[in-house]
Amino acid sequence: MDDNKSEFLMLIGWVFAVMIIAVVMLYPYQNYQFTSVGISDGVNLYSCRYAEPAPMGVVDYGVSSYGNVYNISTHSIEAGVTQNNILTNLSGDYNVSIQLNANVFLKYGNITQSYFTQNVILMDTKTGSINFIDNVWNNSGINASLDNGLVKGNGTVLPSIKNYTYYAYQAVNQTGDNITLKNNRTVYLRTNSSTAGNGMPEIIFSYNDGYGWKEYDKVLIVTNRTVKNYSILISGFNYTPSYNFYDAGIILGGPGNGYNTTLVNGSLSLSLAYWNGDNFQGVQDAYDFGCNTEEGISNAVVSPLVYGNGLLYANITSGKNAYLGTLWSINSSEISELYINSTVKNLSISLQRGNYTLNESLESGTGDFTVESGSYLIKAYESGREIYDNNYTVKPEEINYLHI
Repeated sequence: MDDNKSEFLMLIGWVFAVMIIAVVMLYPYQNYQFTSVGISDGVNLYSCRYAEPAPMGVVDYGVSSYGNVYNISTHSIEAGVTQNNILTNLSGDYNVSIQLNANVFLKYGNITQSYFTQNVILMDTKTGSINFIDNVWNNSGINASLDNGLVKGNGTVLPSIKNYTYYAYQAVNQTGDNITLKNNRTVYLRTNSSTAGNGMPEIIFSYNDGYGWKEYDKVLIVTNRTVKNYSILISGFNYTPSYNFYDAGIILGGPGNGYNTTLVNGSLSLSLAYWNGDNFQGVQDAYDFGCNTEEGISNAVVSPLVYGNGLLYANITSGKNAYLGTLWSINSSEISELYINSTVKNLSISLQRGNYTLNESLESGTGDFTVESGSYLIKAYESGREIYDNNYTVKPEEINYLHI
């Protein structure tokens, strides 16, 4: 009886060993820590890609590193890009695309549609010249296309290399376009989902490279029915109707048409934030790779970077030790959420750490921030008059509530 039990336990042990080996072979990156919730009840990031060349940057999939899935529904998403002597090369082509990618979800009646939007900086890394380009792809079904009757904007519908069509426009003769981007100068991209005067959904593409915000294209989605639900959606619960991800991110990739490039040297820092109804808040769960775009890059290592003011960035440098996985998570001991509430409207907030300061205007008196945990000096102003001045410790792994 004891021998049979021992043999049985040994057999069970071998079975578990084989299962563990299989898991390691299928999911080789230690930073992936999905639970069954994230895989069986949500999207599966393992179905995307495992190695470079890949779109590299900072991406929110609506999935935490611990397997929790969530939705973010917003009408605006914003990214910041700061480059320092970046150089890429694709067989003598030195262009790189820096893409703010997001999915616009809309529903009317029983019809659900999804559009993949790309707000792009096309940069010649040898000269530093930049241009702005936008694309809209129909993700409402497998191999879904667009036509000029469905979308209206400054651009036009073009055929793609996959035999279906997409919308494209390149900014021409607009303020801040076709300039030489200097090192350590930050460019911002913003994509909004809005409603035009006729009630139809509209996607607005904007940039700010030091000359103020410029709306360079407005793309109208032509519908004959009232749209009940319309927003930029980040969701780990479901795929788009074309089985892509409802993600949002700012990534580095090849110059276009599915081409990959290589990062030779230099660095970039990237930030990603969404409008939470009161302020632009940095994403809480971030990965270093994208899935929905075809342009990728090699020799690019992405690591988390926390600026002195506590905000989170992705730092991209050249190197061969790249892996695809988690950048940061709200579940970690380093990242926290700070929620500020006040009865004072048009409140000015200052978060200070040493010589670094984060300033924010809160029209409603309420704000939500994703920051590094730790001690801050927080000041608040009403019409220029200081009404709050205290040290505050942002505790890790929880929502920190501060009433002013």
